[in-house]
Amino acid sequence: MKQPCKDCPFRKSVAYPLSLEKAHDILQAITHDKAFHCHKTVDYSDSHEGRITSESKLCFGAVLFLENTVRGGCRSNVMFRFGLMRKEFRLDDLRQDESVYQSFEEFLEEVSY
Repeated sequence: MKQPCKDCPFRKSVAYPLSLEKAHDILQAITHDKAFHCHKTVDYSDSHEGRITSESKLCFGAVLFLENTVRGGCRSNVMFRFGLMRKEFRLDDLRQDESVYQSFEEFLEEVSY
C-alpha cells in the first residue's frame, strides 16, 4: 500500500459525508492509540458500523493524515506502530500526497455535515 484508496475519507477530493460527531470520533481514535481501518477491508455485512476481521488493513489515508498533522506522525499511534512492525506498510513507501487533508480543521470542515 503506497497511497490512500480512491474514496478514502481522508482525501480532499472525496465527498465522504460524515456527521461532525463521527468525524470527531475518528480524530479522537487516531490520536489516542486506536486503529482506524480502511473501509474497504471492514465487513459491513451485519451492520453499518462494520466489523474488523483478520483481513482488515489500516487506513493508509489515516497514516498520511497523521504524518501531515501530528508530531511523530503515524508513529505517535501505537496501533499504527504495530502496523509498521507487522510490515503492513513502510514509511519509505509513503508518498506525501497533497490530496490528503493537511490539518484537523480542514478535515472537520470538509467531511462533516
